[in-house]
Amino acid sequence: MQGPRKLTGSLLALIGLTLVAVAAGVASSVGGPLSGGMASLAVVFAAAAIIVYGLERSRPGYLAVEMPVLLVLFATLTLRYSFAGGPQSAAELTENPFDIFSLFQLGCTALAAALGLLALTAPKPLGERVTSRPVRFYALYTGIILLGLVASVNPLLTAYRAFEVLACLVVAAGAYRARGTEALMRIEAMVFWYFVAMAASAWLGAIIFPGIGLERINSPIPFRLAGVLPRISFNSVGTFGCLIALWSLARLLAKDREWGPPRAVSVFLVIFGLVTLVMAQYRTGYAMLAAGVALLLLLAGRRALASLAVVGLLGIGLLGGGIFEEAQPYVLRGQDTERASRLSGRVTYWTAALPVWRESPIFGAGLETASRLLVLNDLDTEKGSASNLHSTWVEALVGTGLVGVTALALSFLIAWGRSLRRAFDGASRIVPAILLTVLLLRTLTGGTIQGGGDLLLLFLTLALGLRDHYGARNQGPPGLRSPTGAPVEPHDHLAKADSRSPRHS
Repeated sequence: MQGPRKLTGSLLALIGLTLVAVAAGVASSVGGPLSGGMASLAVVFAAAAIIVYGLERSRPGYLAVEMPVLLVLFATLTLRYSFAGGPQSAAELTENPFDIFSLFQLGCTALAAALGLLALTAPKPLGERVTSRPVRFYALYTGIILLGLVASVNPLLTAYRAFEVLACLVVAAGAYRARGTEALMRIEAMVFWYFVAMAASAWLGAIIFPGIGLERINSPIPFRLAGVLPRISFNSVGTFGCLIALWSLARLLAKDREWGPPRAVSVFLVIFGLVTLVMAQYRTGYAMLAAGVALLLLLAGRRALASLAVVGLLGIGLLGGGIFEEAQPYVLRGQDTERASRLSGRVTYWTAALPVWRESPIFGAGLETASRLLVLNDLDTEKGSASNLHSTWVEALVGTGLVGVTALALSFLIAWGRSLRRAFDGASRIVPAILLTVLLLRTLTGGTIQGGGDLLLLFLTLALGLRDHYGARNQGPPGLRSPTGAPVEPHDHLAKADSRSPRHS
């Protein structure tokens, strides 16, 4: 009887969600101010019906893990550029911050937050504190964002940004509360394949729409790769390529401590990620790749370092100083050295942001609000359509002030330090150290964890696994490890979750 009842419940849920989706779609065709919101709900409910039905009979806990994570990733997609030609101007943001695209993102974020909150408040004791110290500092940073509503130049827009951040925090914590270490493994797998899907979509868009997906530039490689549908910037495509390559390479070098696809697939993904990075021509991505490879070599041991040093000296000896001159055009990407020294206009953004920060130095003037409505609106730049300050720390400083950026820095640096310590202990995973090292460089010249989205979800997942009790317990065998290297006691139920989880995700 249990099987037929379960199947009947699934069918009723599917029919109910489908009817709601159809009703929302019909309502959206009527017009009026709520039509955009109803259209967004139609898409969300239709997707939810398919996903819920498909996951009903798979692994348990999907409503606390896969479903909210998928909704957060949907909310990260940039659809405005593909259908409306670019971001809203400052005037448009002030007059109508919630157009159809924003409503779609808001609907996905709200559903994700609701599911995360249900998982976080479910009466199921985990046996330990849900958060880790880096996550608690990030929660403090989130609270400061909310305090910034008082001084924000546009409280409604700041509240929207705060809600995105809070949703990611609730989703990650709720998933860990519901499924423990197993949830972190599942989230990592979803985020990894999301990066692969986004990079693949950029290549597909370049094939179908070469005039949009491949921008001609004056460089030895005459094209730059960007996503078309959804729109993905050159820098983001390069970031995805770098993360895919290093993530897969770390799995190959530490296969006894990592899980992932088969070896042949990982080798292909390393090549795929490197080619994507080169075609995106993301200069910070080159530095990220170099830092990640250097850390991998340190973890591999002295023999690998000595071999690399010999190869490097031989290369310089054979090619001479010309090797740097040959590489310069690829690094400059067709720009002159003066513009490259200003980081393609980033220094101009940061210089213009400082006077705005000085007007509200303690708690800032609204996350991703003051920068957008004050700094970039008054700044005459070549890009014209810049929507952020291209720096996690400058964006956080302007938006949340000294208090906020300090809490954010403590959260990231504690997590990074813990990941390095675990990576060098010889038994824990090395992927968190590689990814956080790469993200640290990305924070310098781009947005990452200061706002909501895919990179924040990845960071919080890694930070949740970097438990506070690492140094106070016996390390135990390598097999009893959490996804980010925290030791697990043999009698702990989290170890049982690890043993049940498939090695190939």
